[in-house]
Amino acid sequence: MKKLLLVYGHTLSHNALRILLQSDPHLQLVHEAPSVREAISVIRQQPLDAIILDISAPNQNGLETLCDLKHAAPGLPVLVLNGSERPDRMIHFVRLGCHGYLPYTTDTSQVIPAIRTITRGKPYLMPRHRELLNNVQSMRHEQLSLRELQVLFKLIKGQPVNAVAHELAIAPGSVSVFRSKILRKMEVPNNAALIRYALEHGLVPAPTTLSREVKREP
Repeated sequence: MKKLLLVYGHTLSHNALRILLQSDPHLQLVHEAPSVREAISVIRQQPLDAIILDISAPNQNGLETLCDLKHAAPGLPVLVLNGSERPDRMIHFVRLGCHGYLPYTTDTSQVIPAIRTITRGKPYLMPRHRELLNNVQSMRHEQLSLRELQVLFKLIKGQPVNAVAHELAIAPGSVSVFRSKILRKMEVPNNAALIRYALEHGLVPAPTTLSREVKREP
């Protein structure tokens, strides 16, 4: 039996995913975490076979969450659910380490096969996504280490150094060092340029996400 951790987003999506995962006798949903902090705590306490990351929550950047999870458990496969249909977002998720990616328009019948695939150590991508990945050049942020990526995503949210240090449980001086390395590798002069890069390259979610679509439901 495969042990799963669900990091959930919007309430409606969460309820639907719980029912779906519990319907398969070969899958065990050992915990449902509403935040990356709680998810990391669970990861450190018990063995898991995969993480199901639902990124439908409002005001959540799934790329940042993925980086935090990958830093806590580098070898644990992650399936991203309810992702954007935008090709650039999918490419970012895959290149930053997720093992499978399903946009919010995907039929639910694909979810269980995707989970089974990633728990066997194989990637799960739609044919059109595989084709896109083969035809896209690497980008500057892909040179960053996982820790540098974590710092990057917090900086582009406008978090000050001390807040980033507190969230990542590292010294403020370490954050400053990571920031200097990020600016050098990204070839930009300051945080404003980092934010501009993030907006131009889709590192922050677009306004038209699943969370907004669900929010409009009566």
